[in-house]
Amino acid sequence: MVVEAKPPQAAPREAAAPRPRREREQELLVWPDLVFVEFIAAVVFTLMFLILSTFINAPLLNRANLNITPNPSKAPWYLMHLQELLLHMHPATAGVIVPTVAIILLMTIPYIDRHKDGVGQWFGTQNAVKIAVFAFIFTSIFTSGLVLYDQGRHVDVTENIAQRFDKDWEWPASLSMLQNVRAIQTSWEWGIPVPVSSQLGPGEHDGELNWPNDFTHIPMPFNGTSGPDWMRWGPPSSLPGWMQALYWYDLNLNFPAFVVEQMLPVLFMVGLPIVMIVTLRKIGWVVTTHDTVLALFTGFIMVFIILTIVGAGFRGAGQDLVMPWSVPVPEG
Repeated sequence: MVVEAKPPQAAPREAAAPRPRREREQELLVWPDLVFVEFIAAVVFTLMFLILSTFINAPLLNRANLNITPNPSKAPWYLMHLQELLLHMHPATAGVIVPTVAIILLMTIPYIDRHKDGVGQWFGTQNAVKIAVFAFIFTSIFTSGLVLYDQGRHVDVTENIAQRFDKDWEWPASLSMLQNVRAIQTSWEWGIPVPVSSQLGPGEHDGELNWPNDFTHIPMPFNGTSGPDWMRWGPPSSLPGWMQALYWYDLNLNFPAFVVEQMLPVLFMVGLPIVMIVTLRKIGWVVTTHDTVLALFTGFIMVFIILTIVGAGFRGAGQDLVMPWSVPVPEG
């Protein structure tokens, strides 16, 4: 009798665990949960604006006149923070670079912060409230302080106090660079002796390197107008127009302006957040990436709010810093 051997049977597979179903209480539908709330909010806002318009006229002005410009001329409130930045740094930095970098950083938050605990909750971590309060105070103090410093208000306060004891007292010339940021470029003067042969550029070759005069026209490398004869050539007229615009022919660096308008603002915008995060880590409140993002985002929102308030309520004629009741009201 022939007995056929049965082929070996594979070990039985474990049944895949069924995917847990979410309860209805954990879901929100677009309709009616979202759309209905948005509709009610739109109706309430429309009704509020209708009631408000019956008591207060809209601040409509006359038609635009090129010969008569308002003073101060202000941007819409949602762009007021950018207009305020224009007073403190180079227009390209304030109007292009800073907004672009801010938008990119906001877009990267979901990819940087993958912390899932406490999602959808206000202050979802242990130290979230402390972090938010600290970032609020830190950002408010330094942002307001930098605005006042750049306006030179500390000089006015110091002179008013000192002149009570000495009517002829003035801010010391040796501290002129501390009047405001722009004073580093315009009022601060110093010099160091250097060999006459080492002085380049159109400045005064007097054996002394003077700030700011000898730093306002520093030739860029290969700009075609400086250096030895073999590095000098005429305008690149053979190139297409768009390439001529990109080429740095006869380009020179105004280093004092670069320091005031670009280097110092970037240093403050990068350095102060780092100081805040390092301080929070030393205290022990910032532990995770989620905590870091919370602190930085709170600071970002506070900067937005403070600059908007300053630009809208404290900038008078000539964008001078004044009290709110001294801001002129445009009349139509």
